[in-house]
Amino acid sequence: MIKTVKNGLTILTMFLSITMPCMSQSQQSPVQPKVQTSARPEQTAVYRLKGDRKDKQATASKVADERKGTPKNQASKAAKSLRKNRERSSGTSNGRYMALKSNIAYDALAILNLAFEMQVHDKMTVELPVMWSLWDMEQEHGIRTVALQPEARWWTGSEVGKGHFFGLHAHVAWFNVKWNKNRYQDTGRPLLGAGLSYGYRLPLNEHWGAEFSLGVGYANMKYNTYYNIDNGAQLDTRIRHYWGVTRVEASLAYRF
Repeated sequence: MIKTVKNGLTILTMFLSITMPCMSQSQQSPVQPKVQTSARPEQTAVYRLKGDRKDKQATASKVADERKGTPKNQASKAAKSLRKNRERSSGTSNGRYMALKSNIAYDALAILNLAFEMQVHDKMTVELPVMWSLWDMEQEHGIRTVALQPEARWWTGSEVGKGHFFGLHAHVAWFNVKWNKNRYQDTGRPLLGAGLSYGYRLPLNEHWGAEFSLGVGYANMKYNTYYNIDNGAQLDTRIRHYWGVTRVEASLAYRF
């Protein structure tokens, strides 16, 4: 019997030696209860941790891209602004300067006139003025003429249609002029010549401007001289080589 009791104690000791460590670990690490929540997975802290990092990285990348692109954007805006200013200064949407003008100096002599000017180069324009007068100012004075005086202009400033310019012009005219006792009429061959000019254009606003120029050069003409009366007799025929002022301009100009 004593042997039986000893065997029982031995078995009990072995059981306790196995179960006690498991009970100790169970007490030290209690099981966390599961908690149910209505939040979506992406709204939880564990899920949003990586998302926040990605958002921050994306934001930082966007800022870096914007910083890198800023000079390009500024250069593009500057180019567009410069293009618009050039178009505004030239008066047309395609950047070409165009203007319509009338010479008040000729208007004062009852010679109607109209000129059109157009840009053909970065610093060059071509002007074509047309002048005509088909009536007399009074009994003893009158200028009947049809004339053309095309001119090529080189502008010295940064843009055409503003500031100083130099011009090279030609002239052709048919005329019948009476002045005091005589009348002078071309023989059918028009007056021909050429000259150089200098001028200045003063802008008044976005479209209007005043233009002044003076030209000197040469003109060749062949004409008949008559008495300045009705059906006056012819006095002579002359050929004249003229050197002197060939162009006077004080115009009011409108740029498109």
